[in-house]
This record gives sequence, structure tokens and C-alpha cells, in this order.
Amino acid sequence: MTAKTHAAHDRESPQDQASQGTATPVEPLYERVDLDRYVVFHDGPIGYIEHVHPVFVCYVGHPYPKADEVAQVHDFHDALQTVLHRAVAMRHAQ
Repeated sequence: MTAKTHAAHDRESPQDQASQGTATPVEPLYERVDLDRYVVFHDGPIGYIEHVHPVFVCYVGHPYPKADEVAQVHDFHDALQTVLHRAVAMRHAQ
């Protein structure tokens, strides 16, 4: 049995995205900016994830002092998806 897991540097081709019917990547890019903090990117910085054991706190907005907490989850990849979906939803609402 084989399985493909996505890493932060993996990118999907436009054909892969079109076949899935979505314009957002499976996993957004992220970068560690502090000991327990990551910035999440999707056409620029869109939010942050802070690891406060045992949860990952999700923030949407940039810069960090102006970001709003939107969720707390137990899985880092769920946190990435949460930040991405909330940021996209906020852009569409504006």
C-alpha cells in the first residue's frame, strides 16, 4: 500500500486543481516565524498558527497583532486548512 502525503513545499499543477474543482491548494504554504508560531501564506500572508500545547490556535489577518483568533484545533494540518478557509471566506464576504 502506498500513500502520498503533502508537504508545505508541494504544489499542485493547475490541471490537478481544476480536476478537484477548487482554486485553493490542498495545503497552503507556511513558515516558522517564532518558536511556536507559523505564518500561513496564500497569495501573501493570510494568518498565523500558534502552538499552545495541546492545541493549535488559528488566527486570520496580518500582521500578527491585528489578527483575529478563529479556532483552536488539535492537528497542525487541520489548523492550516482552518486558516485558509476562514481567510478565503473573509475575502469573499468583503
